[in-house]
Amino acid sequence: MSEAVETIEVPERLLSIAWLRSTLRARIGSDEESQQSAFAALKVLIIRCVGAALAYASQVLLARVLGQTDYGIFALVWVWILVLGHLSPLGFAQAVCRFAPHYEARDEKDLLRGFLQTGALFVAGASLAIAALGGVVLWFAGAYIETVYVLPFAIALIVFPLFALQDYVENIARAFNWTVIAITPPFIIRHGLIGSGVLGAYLLGMPVSASFAIGIALVATLVSLLVQTGFVWIRLQKIVSAGPRKKRMGEWLKTSMPLVFVDGTLILFSNADILILSLFVEPATIALYFAASRILQLVAFVQYAATAATAQRFTALNALGDANALNLLARTTTRLTLIASVGAAFVIYLAAPFLLDLFGEGFDGAMPVLAILMVGLIAQAFAGPGEDLLNMLGEERACATTCVAALILNIALNFALIPTLGMAGAAIATAASVATRSLILTYLVKRRLGLNIAFWLPTRKPAHGPAS
Repeated sequence: MSEAVETIEVPERLLSIAWLRSTLRARIGSDEESQQSAFAALKVLIIRCVGAALAYASQVLLARVLGQTDYGIFALVWVWILVLGHLSPLGFAQAVCRFAPHYEARDEKDLLRGFLQTGALFVAGASLAIAALGGVVLWFAGAYIETVYVLPFAIALIVFPLFALQDYVENIARAFNWTVIAITPPFIIRHGLIGSGVLGAYLLGMPVSASFAIGIALVATLVSLLVQTGFVWIRLQKIVSAGPRKKRMGEWLKTSMPLVFVDGTLILFSNADILILSLFVEPATIALYFAASRILQLVAFVQYAATAATAQRFTALNALGDANALNLLARTTTRLTLIASVGAAFVIYLAAPFLLDLFGEGFDGAMPVLAILMVGLIAQAFAGPGEDLLNMLGEERACATTCVAALILNIALNFALIPTLGMAGAAIATAASVATRSLILTYLVKRRLGLNIAFWLPTRKPAHGPAS
């Protein structure tokens, strides 16, 4: 960790996008490879934009077709699918991004074949085992679960293992930088099929319930998984020919277990409010809260777009030992994230009555929740790329500890506030824990890395790079 010793000489007015762009080009390069990377990032951003629009449109269709109560049931079950689908691979889906490029770069094809095959079998086996356990729980505890939830949850036990397998295949594509193949099936095909399937059934006069919608999600997940697996398989045949397989299960598990802990913390942090809220309120109330959270995803997407292209830049500048450029990039990214978030929040809040009305009659009751959650997202923007900085520059343990602490706070506040305040309590708990997490991340970036991402405060440049 470096210490601040002298005030930076560049005036704040020079910390503009144009100046930053020219600086980074000089530091990192403007060769053909860099231009290709930028073009690839642009394609990813476009696909994510289309995916975000499709996701929102599919949720609107679901809410209008299902009605408030059934939409609330669908929302809760879908959240459980997301949580279990991300957790059941037990870190192998994340570990593939670490091991596959490593083995490919070192031409260790036997280990690459072994990992890819073992990972697929492990993810399938672990997710099916958890699904079987869930089936046992559902069978014996069915009498204690509201009847309206039983069939949707039963179908969900089939969906989430497919979700888990797609998570694994998606990360294989990410590991080899096949970004279009990685993100198009889950973000475009799956959302598109869910929305079009529900709409088609409705137009044909079919009775559409929460169970039916989860069934559509099952088909959509299966189709998108098969499409993605097919493209990944074709690509893999070009770089991994048939041959012997070598396994290092102990090493792989040693890496994957911490990853599932971190990933589990993040996914639970993002969904704890809805899961806990469901213990105290009716499905119709869950529908209102979920609709508000879907609209807020538009602001969250703006934050993602503002920081998506910077993570690798942080590593590159740190490797070059350019502390000034690193600090500049971090502060500028934070500024852009905050400005973009506030601007998006303002526009979305003005449009919120219309956006909520699209979900159907009665959804305007989610307006207070939307406002509270929006405050939390703006607070999150103050941390800018704080999480990326800690993870990319060797302070991932501190970042993980912060996430765990924020999750514990989130859960505690939800249980404390929801019984008396209902969905407003869930929103307050979420916003407060998000704000606290952002504050801690900003402090840790300053304390551990010597970088001041709080652009509204005077900055000093480190004498040395943040990482040795």
